[in-house]
Amino acid sequence: MTELSTEQLLYLLYTFAYSQERTVTKGTVKSYLSKKDCQNTVEICDSLCNLNLIESPKRGRISITEMGIKILIINLQKTEYKFTSIKGPKILNALIYCLKLASKYSQTEQNVENKDMDFETFVEKFKKLYLEERQRQELQGVVAIRSQEICQKFLENYHISEPQLEKYFEQLKSNDLVFAVRENNKELIQWVE
Repeated sequence: MTELSTEQLLYLLYTFAYSQERTVTKGTVKSYLSKKDCQNTVEICDSLCNLNLIESPKRGRISITEMGIKILIINLQKTEYKFTSIKGPKILNALIYCLKLASKYSQTEQNVENKDMDFETFVEKFKKLYLEERQRQELQGVVAIRSQEICQKFLENYHISEPQLEKYFEQLKSNDLVFAVRENNKELIQWVE
């Protein structure tokens, strides 16, 4: 998670607050910052661009990225900064809107954290899913379990990241728990009993 300096936080907040049709001029952002906070606006803007928190779709105009909004909200939840002057209702409206978005990004953060699964749990859940799929296919008369399809079902049913799933699936094959064969550019698997 990116920790923003107070100056970066304010620059990002004012960019968010004063954007019209998703963009704002650098001059507009600078004009709303206090004299103390706008001494290094060029460097602050460049640093935020390098972090991909803002972008410049048109010359002289900037906009906040989706990642920028997320980082702004996370940093706003931790900041101790206190506004000492009123610069207009837009900044307060932006803060209120950010607080509404906070729950969305908090849930996203929790979902990412919940996607860690140990290998033993993975083996247990994957085998259960495999056996259910095999039983379903046996009722239809033909059993051909494709690794891509069963991995997709696993992603849909359980909290695990895709790279973690791929790693564990390769581990299943290397530990000889699953036998895999390629047929017509599709990988078919069979659980080794």
